[in-house]
Amino acid sequence: MKVPSGEIFTEEDIELLKLMAKYGFIRWSEEPYKLKSGIMSHVYVFGREDLTDHPELLVAIGRKISERVHQVMKRDKDTRQPCLIGIPIAGIPLATATSLYDAMHVKNPAQAICYRIMRQKIKEHGAHHNWIDGRPDFKKYRYIAIDNVIAGGDSKIEAAERFENDGYPGKDLDQIIFIDREQGGPELLVKRGFKKPEIVFKLFDITFVYEKLGLWSAESIKKVEDEIKAHQFI
Repeated sequence: MKVPSGEIFTEEDIELLKLMAKYGFIRWSEEPYKLKSGIMSHVYVFGREDLTDHPELLVAIGRKISERVHQVMKRDKDTRQPCLIGIPIAGIPLATATSLYDAMHVKNPAQAICYRIMRQKIKEHGAHHNWIDGRPDFKKYRYIAIDNVIAGGDSKIEAAERFENDGYPGKDLDQIIFIDREQGGPELLVKRGFKKPEIVFKLFDITFVYEKLGLWSAESIKKVEDEIKAHQFI
């Protein structure tokens, strides 16, 4: 299926989007949600118990992200081992699912996509007092931050400071965003000196598919499009 961005969605992509709707990874609500930016929105991207309670969705998302990671590595002719770092909280299960899926489907599991954990806050006990478990090794690994969604990019900016504190790149770190709300977030990050993030899905492509499949009404999709266009960050 050809979508508004010009991308061609495969049957696997369509099945993934169906699962995302079925389990509420992306939801429409008459009662608007308040986003981190303060904007009120009728559509919200979750990525919490809707993922961890439903392994079939988690595996399907892991497959899609694994596919994108390998495309990036091949494009850049990078032979290092890719290592995902999930931005808390929603990015953590994405990184975990991708790593486990990849280990089961690559020829050499020892070189599969691995991942590290970023904390929400610094521990005051134990042996690890950093934001991220593990010191960076840039010769062996290519580190890629991952998160479920981007609107204005505030959480990515906050995470960059934590990366820098632990010896990882901040603005120069590779990033994969699963869903772009198409409010100018990626462009705003670039304007602030960040590396351009890789986007897996764009919101208007998803809503286009949901209307075609009869999962969301044309009226609700029009409301989403109008509110997104009314709240651009750049």
